[in-house]
Amino acid sequence: MENHWNLLKEVSAGYDGDIRAVAEVPVDSEWFSGHFPGEPILPGIALIHMVEQAIIQEAQARGISLQVRTLKRVKFLRPVRPGSTLWIGVNIENNQNNFMFSFKVMEKENIVCSGSMAAKKIIDGEGGI
Repeated sequence: MENHWNLLKEVSAGYDGDIRAVAEVPVDSEWFSGHFPGEPILPGIALIHMVEQAIIQEAQARGISLQVRTLKRVKFLRPVRPGSTLWIGVNIENNQNNFMFSFKVMEKENIVCSGSMAAKKIIDGEGGI
């Protein structure tokens, strides 16, 4: 079964270990339901969800389980319309089991969202989401 909430198409790690992702926003995406009729824009939570998915997916590829803890300095700078292609860039800072991810979501050359996300490595027996 396809997950209609997932907009990510590609996630990879750069040579520096940072995360790069591409997302496509279909015209008929579930995210637009009720947001806003006649003038659809992608809700901010969808942008945050994409960033979190990219971080979690890349961590899992490295054999790491993470639990996102906090968001900081999140800014929504431009609306995202149906049919958009987005590029996500995430820089990683690692301090033992704590991670800080600074991110930018871009459409063409325009930043549509930026901020930072903190996560903690889940150690066996700690539980998680």
